[in-house]
Amino acid sequence: MTVLYTPGQLRSAISIAPETYRHWKKALGPLRRGRGHSPCFSSGDLVAVAVIRSLAVDMAVRVGALAPIAEPLFELCNQSPWPVLERTKLIVDLPEGQLQLRPELADIMSDRPTITIPLRSVVSGLREQLLAASDVEDQASLRFPPIPVSIVAAAGGVRS
Repeated sequence: MTVLYTPGQLRSAISIAPETYRHWKKALGPLRRGRGHSPCFSSGDLVAVAVIRSLAVDMAVRVGALAPIAEPLFELCNQSPWPVLERTKLIVDLPEGQLQLRPELADIMSDRPTITIPLRSVVSGLREQLLAASDVEDQASLRFPPIPVSIVAAAGGVRS
């Protein structure tokens, strides 16, 4: 069963304002994909947008500069489930427009400047946001305690 998220759920999980989402939607192709009446996003899409948020907000990279890596980023984040992504780090080479997933304990050998994003913190942050947004009580408590129903009453008969 695939869980899909609405744009509102995505904004809430990623902690971005509607204006930010609209701006990113204009700049990044994967956010413009139409799926029915309202776009729906997979859990991998949420990870990709959280990475974009980390690059844009935490590291002050312009969203326009992320456009060349947006499509591969969404594809990469949708190839693996969250438990696998949690054990990896994303290596971003912006000048070359390349992305790599590496095991979180692997050493990075590169002669180029890269950005390393541990996905453990990204996925755990998303999980916390989504769990906080869900209802704690999935089933309401019964207002009255259950009482036994006699066989005659259950069959529709009336006892006098």
